[in-house]
Amino acid sequence: MHHRWLTLLSIGALSLMVFIFFIVYLQPVELPEIELEVEVGSLTKPTITFVNPTKGAEEPVVRIVEFSDFQCAACKTVATSLEVVLATYPEQVQLVWKDLPNESIHQFATPAAIAAHCADQQGQFWTYHDELYARQSYLSENQFSTIASTIGLDMDKFESCYQARDTLPIVKKDFEEALGLGLTSTPTLFIGDEIVIGAVSSLDLLDMVEAQLNQ
Repeated sequence: MHHRWLTLLSIGALSLMVFIFFIVYLQPVELPEIELEVEVGSLTKPTITFVNPTKGAEEPVVRIVEFSDFQCAACKTVATSLEVVLATYPEQVQLVWKDLPNESIHQFATPAAIAAHCADQQGQFWTYHDELYARQSYLSENQFSTIASTIGLDMDKFESCYQARDTLPIVKKDFEEALGLGLTSTPTLFIGDEIVIGAVSSLDLLDMVEAQLNQ
């Protein structure tokens, strides 16, 4: 009888833990708070400067601005879709990267963004970007130097940049701009005048880009 009660108590405790887990998991996720220089929702369109990594056409007809997170599964999916778009319209479309790390659920999102911009200092942002997504399921602090070495970066320069967090201001500026635009989800894409949220397929993206090209 004693063992039976222990078994029932164990099952009850486990059920309670599972219940609490799902209650917490299903709660809306809020972006971490930072000190803002702009009012939330006060901006209408993203800005593009020389610090923002770009890919594709040098003189684009359509520009896609992507606010993304290296640990976001939907962001990894949309990255593949965007590659299809760039391959289809290499002379018409340009992709611009912006950081929107969600630190409340993604422990390595901000460090990954910092590391990617350190790679950008050596002209290797997009290669590093691809490696981060390829390793997304097992991303860790150790992976950042491993990726840098794998893609042939100058390790002294990379480590100096990463350890000093030299590129953190770029990440913070993008994050602040995203909040100024009222963004709450990743990925968020600005495609011309259109705003697209989530893991949109390559076919849908191609349709949107074509519509912009035909305007």
